[in-house]
Amino acid sequence: MRHDCVFEYRCLVGHRYSTRTLLAAHSETQEKALWSAVVALEEAANIAKEVAPQFGDEAAERLRAQGEQRLKQAAQIRALLQTLEPFRPE
Repeated sequence: MRHDCVFEYRCLVGHRYSTRTLLAAHSETQEKALWSAVVALEEAANIAKEVAPQFGDEAAERLRAQGEQRLKQAAQIRALLQTLEPFRPE
């Protein structure tokens, strides 16, 4: 939407943003989503490690390996977060 050289954007739920606030809000949303993924992956790894002893050797080993994979994925996202740059038009 444009009003005399002022741009206004609406998200899917109806929030209104100026150009700069849209960029800032989207940057914040990206960072929050990535941190949520880190937490979910690390929690999944902890759960797998905790419940693995309740299964037979083969299943327990598979769960531990899957947990380790989740930790590696979480680490990759953490590394990405270190280089994630928010939108800055200046």
